[in-house]
Amino acid sequence: MLLNKIRRVLPLLLLTAACQQKEDVKPVAAENADWITLEIPTILSGDEAYSIVGDLDKTLLVSTRQGVYVTSDQGKTWRQSRNFYGPVAGFLPRNDTIFALTMTGISPQGELFARYADMFTADWGKTWVYSQSVYSYRVYPEMQASSRQVQAAGITYRTTENTEPIPNSSSRLVLASDLWREQGTARTLVQLPARHYLKGLHVDAQQRLYVAASGLRFDVKTGQAINPTVGRPAIVYVSRRPLP
Repeated sequence: MLLNKIRRVLPLLLLTAACQQKEDVKPVAAENADWITLEIPTILSGDEAYSIVGDLDKTLLVSTRQGVYVTSDQGKTWRQSRNFYGPVAGFLPRNDTIFALTMTGISPQGELFARYADMFTADWGKTWVYSQSVYSYRVYPEMQASSRQVQAAGITYRTTENTEPIPNSSSRLVLASDLWREQGTARTLVQLPARHYLKGLHVDAQQRLYVAASGLRFDVKTGQAINPTVGRPAIVYVSRRPLP
């Protein structure tokens, strides 16, 4: 009698174990051939990267909605360098010093730029110092850097914002951004692994391109946001080859 019960129960136990094993196995996303994807887990339920400075193979500083994060192990781990209680619009490196530009402006040509070097670090984010304690007031408020375009070897990379009208409203819906590569008169669209709001660009000493992006993703064809629209970490894309 007992043997019969064991024979009936054993297949069920094996089936249950097999199902649990299948549920525990999560599909691994294939690596993109052109881009490395870095995710920055922050204190916010949904975030976006704004500006970048440094080198993925050494030390990389990235600003998000609330503060600056740093990695020294190629993005495997991140620590918060400082909470700025808002995004750092751009970084301005000068010799061994990196200035955090916390305001923005618009050039006569309509280009967005970062300005006002509120703080600086001389040790890659370990400590931050207010600029007013060291520099003249005539100096640090005038510091600025382009936040949406970079140039290297005669090539310009530029992000552009896309919008569409909202019915019965004077406002416009902001769609996914585009990334452009411009060389001479040639202008081509650069394909990223996914579509996002694109906030900032950076080129390192190896001429690899870095793209600061929102965690929020958008439909490839329509450019409109796709679910889930919350809870996504800030994203940084790094080109695997120089000047993609």
